[in-house]
Amino acid sequence: MSRLSEPNSENVDKGRESRRRLLPRGKIWILLLFSAIALCATLVAVSWRAADLARADLQSEITQKAEIEARTLSERIAHALHLEIPVEEIVGFGEVVGQLQDGDPDLVFAAVVQDESILHNGGFSAGEIAPLLDPAGDTETSPYIVTRVLVQPTGGNAENLDIVVGHDRAALMRPVTDNLYDIGVIFFITLALSFELVLLVLTVNVVLPARVAKRVLLNMRARKFTLLHGQSTHDEIGRFMERMNSMIGHMARKAGTEPHRVREAKLIGVRMLAFLFVLAEELARPIMPSFFGEISANTLDGQLGAGIVMALQLLMVAVAMPLCSLFQEQVGSLRMYLAGAFLATVGLFGTAFAIGFWDLLSWRALSGIGYATTFVACQSYVLNATNEKNRTQGTAMMVGGIMLADICGPAIGGILAGHFGEAATFLAGGTVAGLAVALAYFLMDDRVRGQATPPVPTREAFRAMLSNRRFQVLILFAAVPAKLILSGFLYYLTPLILLQSGATTAETGRVLMLYGLVALLTGWAIARWTDDKQNETRAVGIGGALTAVGLLLAGWMPDYGIFAVAIAMLGLAQATSIPAQVSASLKLSEEFTRSHGTGPVLAVLRLAERLGGALGPLLAAGLTLWVGTGGAVLVLGIIAAVAVTAFELMIRIAPNEQAAKSGDSGELS
Repeated sequence: MSRLSEPNSENVDKGRESRRRLLPRGKIWILLLFSAIALCATLVAVSWRAADLARADLQSEITQKAEIEARTLSERIAHALHLEIPVEEIVGFGEVVGQLQDGDPDLVFAAVVQDESILHNGGFSAGEIAPLLDPAGDTETSPYIVTRVLVQPTGGNAENLDIVVGHDRAALMRPVTDNLYDIGVIFFITLALSFELVLLVLTVNVVLPARVAKRVLLNMRARKFTLLHGQSTHDEIGRFMERMNSMIGHMARKAGTEPHRVREAKLIGVRMLAFLFVLAEELARPIMPSFFGEISANTLDGQLGAGIVMALQLLMVAVAMPLCSLFQEQVGSLRMYLAGAFLATVGLFGTAFAIGFWDLLSWRALSGIGYATTFVACQSYVLNATNEKNRTQGTAMMVGGIMLADICGPAIGGILAGHFGEAATFLAGGTVAGLAVALAYFLMDDRVRGQATPPVPTREAFRAMLSNRRFQVLILFAAVPAKLILSGFLYYLTPLILLQSGATTAETGRVLMLYGLVALLTGWAIARWTDDKQNETRAVGIGGALTAVGLLLAGWMPDYGIFAVAIAMLGLAQATSIPAQVSASLKLSEEFTRSHGTGPVLAVLRLAERLGGALGPLLAAGLTLWVGTGGAVLVLGIIAAVAVTAFELMIRIAPNEQAAKSGDSGELS
């Protein structure tokens, strides 16, 4: 996959064809499937037992709640009797029951009973309650859980006076069902992490060494003796190939040639590194506003302070990404990743121990710079290790790791914050970032570099690149709208609308997870299709169309189910268009990158994306004030439809010119 390790032999075409497969196939997938089945069986057994235990606990909790509500009503009745009001003349019982139902939706009815006669009732009529009081009835099959509490006699006609409270028996299973959803989320996260780990271990230790061994042996069979096995392993493959290296070296000396070691780029390792640096940040995503607000409260209003802190971090990401893209070739992916992960580690640990607004700002700014630096390092590594035939797949592999972190991070972080506190979540993130520093030495090969280190481009070179009409169309009508709608719709409007419609926080979180889940499951197949067709602009257009349809549907019918469908479509759209945008931008600027490298192109693309992401919540908030939340979604859908229509029309009529033609006059400094 590395351009530096391609042999000059008749097997180059075969090698290029084999390098299009970035993931293992065959028996490797059988091992992965076996591990997944074993893990599924274990988790299903544990989940089933946990559900049984939860059901037993909830039975006692509902009974305790019913007794508390019955005692509340009993105290009201006892107080009225103490005032010498006859029990038959007490008024307002139904209103009190209604107030209790507002706080407990599972409360169905309540009644005052004396000698099996219903004196007062609420929720149900007396005729509906009477059959439920029959002691001979089957309480196990009854749709209601009935609890009776004796009213302490206070004289008068209060003898044998009971308060009867009825709860919906379905309430016994509702918390269990909610817990099962949470168990399902944890189940998926555990399965995905196990899959990623097994995939990493097998690919690095089996697949890549075997591929290099095949190339070396084919070269040896052709009697060229120019390649040595350079994929370091300490197993049977490694020992066998070391002996073969000795033989090749001996034959090369006789033939008067100088063999060189070849190795495959560890793209699967970059996927893991991308997962780690995003996970380190996403762990604290659920508690960032509240945590930042508490620390900022002594200096500014809590919500305002939290907003400023989060905005500053996004600003640092937007500024650092294009700058890092310009100098990545000189620094190298490995050193840049190490520097970024180290900065993120320091920033996250500092955030955990922040005591005031200003030091919190500095730590979050440092984390933002680290995030941007590691992102650029991983992306540049992928671009240098792939070619036009598999670049979209390589980008999708890295994006898959990011999507997995988007799914796992908030869920795991919420659990950590609930059990160990909010500061512990940032400490966990710092630990993950520190782990990424150590693993980068093993998972990222610094030998994967561009063919030549281009100098820093001048202002004239940037002007030449930006004069590329088709690149302008890609930026204005694809890259910017994609990030604008992602942040405005998914991160701002969707939680707001779902919570206002009565969905719980857990339900809202599960719907939001659909975005990353769909993108993760479909990204690889879509990227492979894009590489096979070699029509990246078509993939970008399809992604824009899916986004428009989903948003128009959600704006027209804004309810829970439709929003879930719209978010799933957005995940599919982003998986289709985002990796293709990188490949399309480099292909549209191909002549420019030959002279100036990929850095300026990626710098402009990332800057435009981040500016679109920053504008999204601001635009969504303004539209909400103007036309309401449902109208805001509809307007964003119209914007998406207009953008994709303009993109499809203009990308075809724009001249296929390369800015580098006129960029030859823009000399490099």
